[in-house]
Amino acid sequence: MYFENFQALMHMDGHGVYVWSAVAVTVVALLWLIIAPLAKQRGLLKEISRDIQREQDRQHATNNIPDSVDSKESV
Repeated sequence: MYFENFQALMHMDGHGVYVWSAVAVTVVALLWLIIAPLAKQRGLLKEISRDIQREQDRQHATNNIPDSVDSKESV
């Protein structure tokens, strides 16, 4: 192993702060590149589902208009 103990690994001869901060920034960036598109896709799928449901409700409402309402409109 390159380091004698965990503390030496974290310290890295005085460069540990820079190395581990760079690793942290890289991991955060990679996670963002994975999570952000998934969250956006999920939101778009929910929006599409709401649009489909709204259209189905609209079609159902226009197909089930009672006859009495139609006769009042034509008078």
